[in-house]
Amino acid sequence: MPHRPTLTRRALAALCAVVLTAAGVGAATPAAAAPNHSTVVRATPSAASPDIKNGTVYAIHDAGTKIIAAGDFTTVRNRGTEVDITRNYILAFDKATGTVDTAFVPVVDNEVSAVIAGPTAGTVFIAGKFNTVNGVTRRKVALLNVSTGALVTTFAGPAFNGAVKDLALAGSRLLVGGIFTTAGNTVPRGGLASLSATTGAVDSYLTTTLTENHNYDGVSGASAGVGASRLALSPGGQQLVVVGNFKKADGVLHDQIVKLDLGASAATIANWNTSRYTPRCAWWAFDSYMRDLAYAPDGSYFVVVTTGAPNAGTLCDAAARWENDATGADLQPTWVDYSGGDTYLSVGISEQAVYVGGHMRWLNNSLGGDSPGAGAVGRASIAALDPLSGLPLSWNPGRHPRGVGIAELLVTSDGLWLGSDTAWIGNYQYRRERIAFFPLTGGTAPHATTTATLPGNVYQAGVPVPTNVLYRVNAGGGAVAATDGGPDWAADDGGSPSPYHNAVSNTAGYGTVPGVDATVPAGTPAALFSSERWDPGSAPEMSWQFPVNVGTEVEVRLYLANRYDGTAGPGTRVFNVTLDGTTVLAGLDLSGAVGHNVGTMRSFTVTSDGSVDLEFGHVVENPLINGIEIVKTGPPPAGNADDVQVRAYDGSATVGAASAVANPDGTAWSAARSGFWVGGTLFYGMNGALWRRTFNGTAFGTPTLVDPYHDAYWDTVDSDSGEHTYAGVTTNFYAEIPNVTAMFYTGGRLYYTLSGQSGLFWRWFTPDSGVVGADRFTVAGVGGLADAGGLFLSGSTLYKVNRSTGALATTAWSGGVPSGSYTVVSGPSLDGVDWRAKVVFTGP
Repeated sequence: MPHRPTLTRRALAALCAVVLTAAGVGAATPAAAAPNHSTVVRATPSAASPDIKNGTVYAIHDAGTKIIAAGDFTTVRNRGTEVDITRNYILAFDKATGTVDTAFVPVVDNEVSAVIAGPTAGTVFIAGKFNTVNGVTRRKVALLNVSTGALVTTFAGPAFNGAVKDLALAGSRLLVGGIFTTAGNTVPRGGLASLSATTGAVDSYLTTTLTENHNYDGVSGASAGVGASRLALSPGGQQLVVVGNFKKADGVLHDQIVKLDLGASAATIANWNTSRYTPRCAWWAFDSYMRDLAYAPDGSYFVVVTTGAPNAGTLCDAAARWENDATGADLQPTWVDYSGGDTYLSVGISEQAVYVGGHMRWLNNSLGGDSPGAGAVGRASIAALDPLSGLPLSWNPGRHPRGVGIAELLVTSDGLWLGSDTAWIGNYQYRRERIAFFPLTGGTAPHATTTATLPGNVYQAGVPVPTNVLYRVNAGGGAVAATDGGPDWAADDGGSPSPYHNAVSNTAGYGTVPGVDATVPAGTPAALFSSERWDPGSAPEMSWQFPVNVGTEVEVRLYLANRYDGTAGPGTRVFNVTLDGTTVLAGLDLSGAVGHNVGTMRSFTVTSDGSVDLEFGHVVENPLINGIEIVKTGPPPAGNADDVQVRAYDGSATVGAASAVANPDGTAWSAARSGFWVGGTLFYGMNGALWRRTFNGTAFGTPTLVDPYHDAYWDTVDSDSGEHTYAGVTTNFYAEIPNVTAMFYTGGRLYYTLSGQSGLFWRWFTPDSGVVGADRFTVAGVGGLADAGGLFLSGSTLYKVNRSTGALATTAWSGGVPSGSYTVVSGPSLDGVDWRAKVVFTGP
């Protein structure tokens, strides 16, 4: 059942009339008070509930001092007794003690599927399959007195010719959804209708007609009644979302879901549609696979949950978030959490969590099919999802055995109510038969998702071993990892051309060089000679310009190898090299001087005038270059590769001096693979896994392996599915961590780059449990990140550290996408600041 406005006595005092404007307008509509949860509910259930001995609880209503539960049950016991109490399809009990109410005993002749607040205090609407209440004819809908269970006789609804599945109270109207074609003997209504909330008279406000089976085509597929199964009214009362077994609404394709605008005089179909519920799911078993939906307390989004089958790209067996303000014809969900083949039955939403129930075994399981795939997280029948990412939070009370599942979740100001068909919470741990309550008191706030911004502090953990290297470029090729502990060689290929040369040259690639001569320094990667940049024409010549502070003495090293077979002989390829206007290599003939397919190096010392300039001039055939290295002369400064430092930065031009941050436990930050700070915790990659530790700007907490995929309590519990426990499977992101070069967190997403690739990738992430999304996404159209050695975000600006040069560059960030070219704002050649480190992040 959806989270409906729950008019407790406490909430009634907080009700306010929302006067809707002419664009979506209805009569003055009461807005239910938000639950105002500041934490996730407690993981252990209250004892203040009775034991319902059979059937299933399909609906729960908080009526102030008492709780009303409804379903298809017939017997209840007070907790701790063996005395059966007959209660057919509906009962009430004291909210404080759990004692069954002896005054509220309506006599209903069939299943009750919905209970919501009535139009006045002390009344409730009920709906279902029944035809009589207290011996009086009430075909599928009735209004009861909460104290006595007596009919409120002034309300006499029409005789619906099929089951009513759900109700919503919108101002002075009762909105009705179900499997019916008439509301009364003469009023045609196709699955939806509206009644006067005080008299029950049918009106013409809601006349949208739902038609056609979703799956059954007249020949094959499960066949069920056509109509609405669940309704969700937005907190402001301006929209109604309907799900169920239908393909069309008023003759227009709205497969299994339609959104209505509740106007002043009529409900009309909104400009909202999606094709994501069009595919057939387990068509032989289910006609509709829609099971429940609920609005967030602020009305900004709603979540739909389904049954069906392993996803195969569909929204079967999935929870999906939809933005309420979206419009259009082919809308897509914000996030989807797949169970991998198990049914979601219910959803309820607070400010802190999206609670989901069913008979799931795992979540975050898009890669599994009735088994746990990579990233699967064990959750026995119930879970709390992060509203930002849809990933499971740490909250994990579980419910085993699972049975058919949790049919109802109701969020109230006091906590979370659960209605089901089984007897236990936990693994046979807390006996709570068919109804349970998780109080808000004693709950824990989810991990904060706040990130640090600039002006502020930027931290560098695992700073490079101090080096005099200013530039390393693998001319014509991709990034090459350093083998001497120094900075990597920057890419200069088609996807990531070096910014330091003009645009007149081409690239070429070759196999491994057969050998190098004695001029090549030990530790130089042989891969440097597997690519080259060459100049096909002489006007203008290929040139390179490297900014270097004025007065800095540097050694310029040129790495060269003739690899082109067409110039294998002496004299077949000859060129000149000019450095800062002086010819330093005249008539260089590599084949003649060192031989074909032999790597060599030539070095020259100059004092910079602000830029180190190289030009390659034609003599015979075309000049080439394989690699360029520019190194300051003199001894390098002292330092340690595991050091941590911090510097203040205003985000533009003012960079503070680096100061040390203590590393008392000797963490090997040099082995880290990037990281990010969120809500007081530093997450970082190391040793093929994600780690977390608190960090307040001066002190690191104890490092902890992030492993939400395994749980000591649940991993060994047989899920009663024949071959599986509730154990999950470590995310496939961990296999990528050794190749991660940068990552940052924002808005429920973990963005990252990979060695040797120029694109930007992301996965959903929740800092509460540390779960990483099973699916990897690529940010479309983004390149130029092969040189990334750190990324951090501040507002609308993305900062990139060049892992080869140590420079910091910026670009605009909007809608989860970087745009425009990068502008270097700081770096060794500009202000002497080297931004390189294994982990670069903004923090407190």
